[in-house]
Amino acid sequence: MKKKVVVAIVVVSVLIIGVVAAVVLRDKDKAVVMEKYVETTNAVYDISINMDKENDFQVQTMIDVTNDSTDAWSDIGFYLVPNAMNAEETQAYEDDRAQIEISSITVDGKEVSYTLENNGLLVELETQLDTGSGATVTVDYSMTLPQNGMRLSQVDDNFYLAHWYPMLALYRNGWDINDYDAKGESYNTDYGDFIVSYELPKDYLVASSGNDGPIKAASTGTVKGENIKDFYMAIMDPDEWEFETIQANDTQLNVFTRATQNILEETSSLAVDAYLYFEVEIGDNPFTELDIIANDGYMEYPNVIEVAADGESQEMVLVHEIAHQWFYYLVTNDPYYESWLDEGFTEFSSSLFLSDRYDDEEYGFWGASSAEQYYRPEKYVNLPLSKFSDETYYSTIYGKVPMVLKEYFDENGGRERALLFLSAYYEEFQFKQVNTEEFKMFFEEYFEGDQSKFLDSWLK
Repeated sequence: MKKKVVVAIVVVSVLIIGVVAAVVLRDKDKAVVMEKYVETTNAVYDISINMDKENDFQVQTMIDVTNDSTDAWSDIGFYLVPNAMNAEETQAYEDDRAQIEISSITVDGKEVSYTLENNGLLVELETQLDTGSGATVTVDYSMTLPQNGMRLSQVDDNFYLAHWYPMLALYRNGWDINDYDAKGESYNTDYGDFIVSYELPKDYLVASSGNDGPIKAASTGTVKGENIKDFYMAIMDPDEWEFETIQANDTQLNVFTRATQNILEETSSLAVDAYLYFEVEIGDNPFTELDIIANDGYMEYPNVIEVAADGESQEMVLVHEIAHQWFYYLVTNDPYYESWLDEGFTEFSSSLFLSDRYDDEEYGFWGASSAEQYYRPEKYVNLPLSKFSDETYYSTIYGKVPMVLKEYFDENGGRERALLFLSAYYEEFQFKQVNTEEFKMFFEEYFEGDQSKFLDSWLK
């Protein structure tokens, strides 16, 4: 989920207390095997980050890049999103802005030229990088976070590092880099491995996309993670937070809530219920840690989510963001061109959970139905971000997509069949990037009969 102002429209205004429905293990339909080919890139990141007493960051990122495309490269493309987080580059920003300054960029130890426009960083190569060959790109830079910013932000003595480092872009007959668009995620990255070391001026609580271990305030540390789509890190003032660790099957849920809110117990309980539901009904999540931060961020990252900071808003937000671990992270897509595949599937999945939890589909799909009615949706849902206004993006992606799927399954097996389909889809595309055409092919193979009339009515 992307913006608090959007989510607030659909959050229930009163706290609903319900009885947890028993989760029943269902037989899974066999996934349909399909051949697919997408040119991607591999990267291994070794990042060191140092925060000084003035809350400025010095960052060194070493990225081992392998050319897995069929072309030789004359440059290597990265997303460096903080460069676009200002009013000059992105209309959504006014006073809040990130400040970033590159001190040097080297390739295999030799300083090279580069261009940085909006959030696109192109590093020039002295000699071309052939298919199957590798190079090490090092980017040294300083960074100051915007105060109370969007996603990448400093809030009091807390620092939320989202899309903060050079993220290797995907290569598809050229580097697939779009200008930053704050209404959704406009950057597209592949999975990579990470080692991130940090030095801080005092002890902080650290939650990240890597394996953080037991919750403990520290000023130094190293975290690691494999198969991470993009790496997030929160650095939090220990005096402001209470926390606990709870177990959901093989996954450790680390829950952080503000000490003044008194919502730790209910947040933790709901998180376990939702996580277990998605593991049983959709598929096992192979990661062993999920950090949940109630900072009103309303966002998803690999192995970390930012959720509401109050009990009344928590239910729909928390469930939605947990579902993103399945649809955005483990099954991924290009969020600039195909945002319906992560946001729409996530909202559909979370609506199914709420419907089961309360045995009430009207309540379960209340958020999606309200979103669809908020503003007239676009006819087709698979449009790039630039083709949506804020209003049509919200009504189409969060509203129309889950409601179209609901209406289809209402006539084709109901809630149980919907969950079986999601499970088969997840099994087929785990750790792969999906696009609209691949989804349509899978849908046609999964269901008997010609599905083209239904699919072509809402997918361009």
